[in-house]
Amino acid sequence: MSIVLPCLKSETVRVGHALVCSFTGDMILDSEPVAAQALGAAFDQHPALLAVDLAGVELFTATGLNMLLVARLRAMAEGVTLVLVAPSQRTLRVLELTDTAALFAVHATVKDALRHHPLRTPPV
Repeated sequence: MSIVLPCLKSETVRVGHALVCSFTGDMILDSEPVAAQALGAAFDQHPALLAVDLAGVELFTATGLNMLLVARLRAMAEGVTLVLVAPSQRTLRVLELTDTAALFAVHATVKDALRHHPLRTPPV
């Protein structure tokens, strides 16, 4: 019997009215439940800004793209500003090849994202 460890880990921290949801590992089909739970829990906290930190993502597939697109739709519906932080060149390439890069604000660091998206009172 073998034990399969999750191929994606997440950590979410609050910075004022913003939440930073950081992912480490592979955004592939097997990791969808981990990412969906982390992003869902982040949205449930009603942040003014949700920064999705992709610096630790090694493999980014269509599953990862779909997770980000679903998050974008929820952010739009709930009035939450959604930004991506530190995606790798490979991740950016997936966004470019699928013509979805323009749908996301991308920042090099969380500090940069916070500077460019002043925090307001979160929606209730």
